[in-house]
Amino acid sequence: MKKSDSRELTTWALEEMPIGWIASLSGELGLRTLFIGPDQSGLVERLRNDFPDSCPATAGESLAALQQLREFFAGQRRHFDLQLDLRGLSDFSLQILSGLREIPFGETVTYGELAGRAGRPRAARAVGRVMAGNPLPLVLPCHRVVGAGGALTGYSGGNGIATKQWLIEFEKRLL
Repeated sequence: MKKSDSRELTTWALEEMPIGWIASLSGELGLRTLFIGPDQSGLVERLRNDFPDSCPATAGESLAALQQLREFFAGQRRHFDLQLDLRGLSDFSLQILSGLREIPFGETVTYGELAGRAGRPRAARAVGRVMAGNPLPLVLPCHRVVGAGGALTGYSGGNGIATKQWLIEFEKRLL
């Protein structure tokens, strides 16, 4: 995760959602990251440590992200319409993260399938590393990517695999 550039204004917003607390951070080019954690104080500390020059948002993508996440958890939104700032990621990471948007709401694909869609059928582990570093979970729905045979493997947000399972089941209930 890239640290805040002191020349760029970064703002954050924070709210409790059904999977825990979510912090959104955006800069001048769009939403940069979402953090999911069990408590507010831990996320505020993380924001202050990783982005010491950031400040609470009064407008912009940080607040828009939380609004769209509220709509998602209310069952009113299946796709996110936000300006994203994915600077600094490799071409492979960008390709894989872009592929996440193609996974339909309520469905899952395996790491291997996602690698194959990117033209790299033997890169399932590399896809897993991209998922682990996804700066925008939920918006770029890495929870929809599972292991071979549907195994629930890691998830870096909230309570890990329990959060991933909750999200998959939540989406399936809404179909």
